[in-house]
Amino acid sequence: MVPDVDFEFDQERGIMMGKAFDNRLGTAAVIDLLNDLSTEKLGLNLVGSLSAQEEVGTRGAEVTSRKIKADIAIAFEGTPADDTFRDQYDAQSVLKKGPQIRHRDISIIANPKFIKFARDIAKKHQIPFQDAVRIGGGNDGAKITLSNYSVPTIVIGVPVRYAHTHYSISAYEDYKNTISWAAEIIRALDSKIINEF
Repeated sequence: MVPDVDFEFDQERGIMMGKAFDNRLGTAAVIDLLNDLSTEKLGLNLVGSLSAQEEVGTRGAEVTSRKIKADIAIAFEGTPADDTFRDQYDAQSVLKKGPQIRHRDISIIANPKFIKFARDIAKKHQIPFQDAVRIGGGNDGAKITLSNYSVPTIVIGVPVRYAHTHYSISAYEDYKNTISWAAEIIRALDSKIINEF
């Protein structure tokens, strides 16, 4: 049995609803980012990958990271929003407050120099973002950062309410800001900066 759920978009509220946004939004972000940057001259070779089995040990990310052998990586995530069950001051992932950059969870400690670089880019381009330090969870970035003698990796997530259910809810503006942020990060990278990470 599989849930029969159609994607819906509430244009008035800017809210998307659909099945398994963790990690369908990450998949969509990779595709949109590649399309957006396809005609630009960049200071690096841009490669996108899609991986299966994140929730059962990030197996797909392990295989793709061995195949691609990246010098640097941005992992996209449909990150669980905690704005429905935490106090406002304690929530690290809130709809319509921008994509989340994850400093750590139980699977990864993201590259601190790359995080600073990404945060500076967001501030420069006035892209809203949220910082997160998670006490649980995991993501594909963990396998990537440990591959090929270590790959500087950051994890950017689109906040998702009810992420692992048939009816995930996300804000379209957070999704668009995720793509804009990643695009500006990639535009600013070159081999000298990557080597400094």
